[in-house]
Amino acid sequence: MKRVLVYGMTDNPGGMEAYVINLVKRVKDDVTFDYVIDFATIAHSEFIESMGSKVYHIPPKGKQLFAHWAGLWKILKQHPEYETVYFNVLDAGVAITELVPWLLGRKVVTHSHNSSTDKMRLHRLCRPLMNFLTHGYVACSKIASEFMFGDGEKALVIPNAIEAEKFVFDPQLREQKRAELGLKDEFVVCHIGRLVMQKNPLRLLDIFKAFLAKEPNAVLLSIGTGDMESEVHRHAEELGIGERVRFLGTRLDIPELLQAADMFLFPSLFEGLGIVVLEAQASGLPCVVSTEVPREVNVTGNVSFVSLDESDDVWAENILAVSADFVRENTWPKLIAGGYDIHNCQEKDRELLAILL
Repeated sequence: MKRVLVYGMTDNPGGMEAYVINLVKRVKDDVTFDYVIDFATIAHSEFIESMGSKVYHIPPKGKQLFAHWAGLWKILKQHPEYETVYFNVLDAGVAITELVPWLLGRKVVTHSHNSSTDKMRLHRLCRPLMNFLTHGYVACSKIASEFMFGDGEKALVIPNAIEAEKFVFDPQLREQKRAELGLKDEFVVCHIGRLVMQKNPLRLLDIFKAFLAKEPNAVLLSIGTGDMESEVHRHAEELGIGERVRFLGTRLDIPELLQAADMFLFPSLFEGLGIVVLEAQASGLPCVVSTEVPREVNVTGNVSFVSLDESDDVWAENILAVSADFVRENTWPKLIAGGYDIHNCQEKDRELLAILL
């Protein structure tokens, strides 16, 4: 069986990492994925180990560029079986790493998972080089293709499918999880995302404060960690809402936490698709998201898009509107029909394998 080396996994079990793991589950009989990372640990390590995959560590390019290059060069020289290196990335700065496999004559496949970046200057500088180095172009949406490659039609678009069955609404599980969290009759707003600039966590708290003025019994579950963590915690205290916000950190029980929630809030500054919005919809939740999230994420009709230019009060009114008299139901058939269930991706998987192999 052929082996492909994957770059881009991090220590955070986010949307990109979920995509790779779900892909592995679908194509495990056709190809083995091994991983090269520049983090101390890798998300989903137990699953990766169970699949018999190898994980190689190299220094981060931002701190030790030459050691980063040398580490990847050594791995590829020692392992000629890696004819393809599959880059799952957020911006074109990856071209700096892609130079190594390209120089060694390996196939470079670039998969875009984002629609913007906080490193835009580096992205614009590196994009022509990345396009030159890339043999195969893949993206999670047309907007992600446009952002990464400068052409919305250039890439094979593969929806970030999820295990929708794991998220199907279960009233009994909802009550169990709410009891575990000490929730009674509170209205639970949920946000899943790293505490980083892209996810707009400070604005999330501002919006939630405005919502609290309209629904004093509300609680916010914030799931994720990141480099803004201290700043976000401090902002919650400064707004006087610290007691109504629960920072749960990195969690592996996302389906259960979504069961406990009453709505999903996602004011991101940019997204390639927004896989957590799919997961929230699969749980039967109404969602209020920013207009910077691609429209194709709305596969159930339960997503309301609000501009970040609107006031916090307007956002709060939208939360009230989508939640009023909302009846939660099994949305699994809609995820399947939209092509976002991992068990219905055979055609796209064949197209991707044709690029990788």
